[in-house]
Amino acid sequence: MLKRLFFVSFLFYLCSLIYIGGDSYAHAKNEVVFLDGGTAINGRTMLPMRSIFESLGATVAWDASSQTVTASRGKTTIKLKVGSNKAIVNGKETFLDSPARIINSTTLVPVRFVGESLNLPVEWNSKLRVVNINTAGKDIFIYVNDPIINTDKNSNFNKYNQLVALHNNILAVYQNLERQESLYPTYSQEYRNVLEKESKLLELQIKVNKRMEAILNEIIRQG
Repeated sequence: MLKRLFFVSFLFYLCSLIYIGGDSYAHAKNEVVFLDGGTAINGRTMLPMRSIFESLGATVAWDASSQTVTASRGKTTIKLKVGSNKAIVNGKETFLDSPARIINSTTLVPVRFVGESLNLPVEWNSKLRVVNINTAGKDIFIYVNDPIINTDKNSNFNKYNQLVALHNNILAVYQNLERQESLYPTYSQEYRNVLEKESKLLELQIKVNKRMEAILNEIIRQG
């Protein structure tokens, strides 16, 4: 219901910009982008890093082995590690008011960090639960879903995050084993060893995926 109200409200908002002239008319020529996936965790508004940064023309790279995200936009380069409240912006260490997290395979970062790291104005509409990021030629609106309250170390949220990290690490190891396969003759012992490791990883991956699904369903059930 809130999401529907969000889109209807901004439809009227955009239509009004076309007719009132002045600065608003120039503003109406901006490209308007609507995104989803924001949420509130422990009172902090968290936004989907990749979709926002790419909408702003940045390139985003994910390193599964180190759980690190690297984003580049113009002269700005940002590196941050999931679970850490520290980031490197143009070689200088900066602190996040809440650590980067992964939910449903999406890296979330605090709204304040997005604005400060890219030097862009960020506005929050608490009634519509919408974050607005404005830059030359583009308006980005991010709908913020209902909050996730409990993130203590024993919560389902953290258990799920740990499983996501394990899932990504397994995938990285598996991809490395696939590259090794091509190095050995198919009849060699080394090749059979690689296949055995792949088989064990596949079994572990199936167990992890089932556990992730169960915990995610529990998170959704609890609201």
